[in-house]
Amino acid sequence: MKPFRMLKLEQRESELPLQSDHAKTILIVDDEKSIRDVLVTFFVEQGYDVLTASDGREGIAMFESNPTDFVITDIVMPRVEGIETIRKIRKQSKTVKIIAMTGYVDSYLKEAMILGADDSINKPFNTEDLMAVVDRVTTG
Repeated sequence: MKPFRMLKLEQRESELPLQSDHAKTILIVDDEKSIRDVLVTFFVEQGYDVLTASDGREGIAMFESNPTDFVITDIVMPRVEGIETIRKIRKQSKTVKIIAMTGYVDSYLKEAMILGADDSINKPFNTEDLMAVVDRVTTG
């Protein structure tokens, strides 16, 4: 397994490696540590650099200081929920790819798509389904 690579939060944007020379970076925003841990392991194995946040407020702040190529965010979270997270991150970047996920009703995912998510996935999901969504977002 590749070593876990995480960007230091205090790095200035000018110090960050160019994306063409570097693995894609993904921000995972989910209040469930077990889900974050599984997704971190999976995406590191796929060659991504990974940042995590435990709620929307932390995710928005993380994205402000370290813009990423992708954001995968849960919808139902404490403090700042996923819909607001998507809206604020989309306001900061029109090009970041955002995937919304939830284990709740599909209407949350529909709202997420209206407000700026590029795609969505229902929990629980397997890694094949998740990579299909990531591939769809990157090619499409």
